[in-house]
Amino acid sequence: MSDIAPARTPAPASTASPSDVRTWAATILAGSWLGYFLFTGMPQVTLHVFPRVLVFHALVGAAALAYIAYLAWARRLPGGTPLDIAALAIAAAYAAGTLASLNWRLSLEATLQASAGLIAFYVLAGAPLLSARQLWRAFALTGAALSLYALWVVGNDYADYLSFARNIEGLGTGNIFPPTVPRVHDVSDHPNVLAMLLTLFLPFFAMAAYRAETRRERAGGWAGLIVGGIAIFLTLSRGGWLGVAVGVGFTAVASWLTVRWTEREQRGEPASWQTFVPAGVSPTALAAVGGALILAVGGTLAFLANSSTRPGWLFRSSLSPREDAWRAGWRIFRDHPLFGAGPDMFGILYPGLAHGNFLVHTQHAHNGFLQFADDAGVFGVLALIVAVAAVAFALYRSWRAGTLEQRLLAVTCAGALLGYAAHNQVDAGNIWKAPAFGLAAVGAIIARNYAESTAGAQPFVWPRVPQLVRRRGPMLLRAAVLIALIVPLAGWYRSDRAHYDYWQGMEKLNKAEPGAIEALQRAVNADSSMMVYQLALGQAQAEAFDRGGATDRSLIDKAIIHLERAVSLDRRSDLAHANLAKAYQLAGRDDDAAGEARMARLAIYHVTPVLVAGEVYEDIGRTDDAIETYGQVISMDASLADSAFWQGTSFRRSHFDEILRHSSLGLNQCTEGAYLVRASRSDSSVSLSGLDDAAEGCKRLLYTSSPNDVTLRVELASIMMAQGQSDAAREHLDFAVDRQPDFGPARTELGRWFADKGNIDEARHQWVVGGQLDDPESLLLLGRSYPFGQVPADVRERLASMLHTVGSSVQNDLVSVLYYRMHYGRLSPRDTLIPGDWQTAVPRIYAEMGAAVRDWNAAASARSAPGS
Repeated sequence: MSDIAPARTPAPASTASPSDVRTWAATILAGSWLGYFLFTGMPQVTLHVFPRVLVFHALVGAAALAYIAYLAWARRLPGGTPLDIAALAIAAAYAAGTLASLNWRLSLEATLQASAGLIAFYVLAGAPLLSARQLWRAFALTGAALSLYALWVVGNDYADYLSFARNIEGLGTGNIFPPTVPRVHDVSDHPNVLAMLLTLFLPFFAMAAYRAETRRERAGGWAGLIVGGIAIFLTLSRGGWLGVAVGVGFTAVASWLTVRWTEREQRGEPASWQTFVPAGVSPTALAAVGGALILAVGGTLAFLANSSTRPGWLFRSSLSPREDAWRAGWRIFRDHPLFGAGPDMFGILYPGLAHGNFLVHTQHAHNGFLQFADDAGVFGVLALIVAVAAVAFALYRSWRAGTLEQRLLAVTCAGALLGYAAHNQVDAGNIWKAPAFGLAAVGAIIARNYAESTAGAQPFVWPRVPQLVRRRGPMLLRAAVLIALIVPLAGWYRSDRAHYDYWQGMEKLNKAEPGAIEALQRAVNADSSMMVYQLALGQAQAEAFDRGGATDRSLIDKAIIHLERAVSLDRRSDLAHANLAKAYQLAGRDDDAAGEARMARLAIYHVTPVLVAGEVYEDIGRTDDAIETYGQVISMDASLADSAFWQGTSFRRSHFDEILRHSSLGLNQCTEGAYLVRASRSDSSVSLSGLDDAAEGCKRLLYTSSPNDVTLRVELASIMMAQGQSDAAREHLDFAVDRQPDFGPARTELGRWFADKGNIDEARHQWVVGGQLDDPESLLLLGRSYPFGQVPADVRERLASMLHTVGSSVQNDLVSVLYYRMHYGRLSPRDTLIPGDWQTAVPRIYAEMGAAVRDWNAAASARSAPGS
């Protein structure tokens, strides 16, 4: 291939022509449009879901319509590269998975979201005025801006920390740095998703830094590597670190080899060993270097694994949730092998397959390939293989036929995809919005690079393919692509009309405004297969019946109809079963209520529905069932054991000892002892007669099975402090702090230890650290260490803000919120269950925090009032 284009393209003219202006305007427009989807979070996890969903659909739909109009004007069809096969294979897998889904309506939401990535790919790959080079520039600039924004967010957090530390204890060498590495937040869909995007961006920065067209591009590449490298570190995504290592490593090695290969081709020399390695380096030497690198990496990992200090930011206990997700994902695939359980069904099925309390953190299979197999089964796996083969073919053809720059762009895209695939071994980008757009951009670069590099090359002829298929097949594929671009627009139009009514109903319901039931009824009428529409309407009608004094029988009858429909649409929903149990109880159908309460109790890792089931049993007079269910609640969340909820009725007061005996509280004597200590701190009349036995049992548990468990160490220390064994308690606290310096409860308890010794300055320092580590009890104790009315505003404000995100799993029921938002993409009600006494089930310490904030703010207002 001696006629390959020169290694460097001619330098651009120094003056910009109108064509250059149009090209750069198109580049900026493409980067800005793409950037919106990469920067912003998932619409369904924002405060007001529907407006953000509407903007999302409008931006994608407008681009799709503009592109279709351009195609009509140009009298052409979309696509024309091997990536059409990849796109249609994935689209077919999603369509088949949705049709065969256990809940087609839920899966349709996921499929429509994924289709936005398909639209983005064809818009970016086929829009006029853009070349492959301009598109990768737009992509790289977007990545640089995203990295800088992530650093800006973390910088603001660090500034807030400095302000807090300065105002409370003053800055010094001991607190100039935060107690833990800050993590990026509120950038893109999730910190781990941001890491996935950076695995796509960083190979392009590496390629520009290695061999760019201009010095400015090379400087930009190095700058991108630096800011992107810092940003990927601050995501604290270990899977992201792995992905970047794979992607950038492959790009660096493959780029160097590509340059060597091309230079030899241009000189007319055949490929040889010298093509790939410097002169004088033997295979043995190369193997020795590789072995040394492997030993160095392995030794580092082994050292970290056996380190006595294990900070939480680096050694987060995320392996157990991932292992559980992989186990459940494999089970789902085996149960639904052909077409899968349906897109996004993993999160619905997982609670019934879980082996641990990981519901909040396990919304997907934590492996993108396993997630896709769960979504679309063997058919999806085959489609994925076809897609990978099509992409690999396009990259290979671009590399063989292209100039050096086109070859480098091909290996960079390959590196980005390999890095993304490596990250998705331990995470799954399937359910998120941003990864689809990131992959669409990389795919569009591949498609444009393929078209440009093969423009003058001989067309590839597939062997043993009939002439008719070779002639008509590409046209049929491109026509199918056009249909695939139009179908999602119709789906969004139908879905958004009902979604608007649902949103209006939820807004009115959450604000207690009239018209909520009517709006929800319109949503149900327009989209009766959407489970959460039925659930929300039934709940709203039951609440209205209860508030109205239980006089309008038609309301509760309608509520039961809609709640029964919700259960039929998702029989695994503990929210639907618990709400239906409560509705049956309100209607006087006690046996039916008991049956649904029994189904709600199957939610062994979701406290709130079980608590509602216990209240239903209590209200219908099922004493034994109520006691067992309330005991199950305490077993699920031991922090509720000292809640005022148990004093709310004569039944709970008189049966509380039995409830405790039916819980697992006594099985872990560290937890039992810590419960007694907490209760005595809030109420001095609480007896500590069982504390000595709990202490001995806790020691046995600690030393025989979990000597490195910092939670048990802190609980044992609190027990020993209550026993007056302060020196022994200090040993356990020091161990916990040394083992995990950023473990907030250890700092809280160590502050108590110093306060008991009269060292209030050191106590406050520990509580400042604990507060920065998001332990609200540290802030409560810090505020109480000041004279009444003199609590610093920073302490009051920080504790008040944390009250919205901490507390019991009842007060802040993330599992229920995520059920609405992550699976169905809809706004959740303020209360996801019919209101009742269960809402008062909060830990005593949480109630004390709320009271303290109110008292502190009132005292501060009184001090600042004129004449005070």
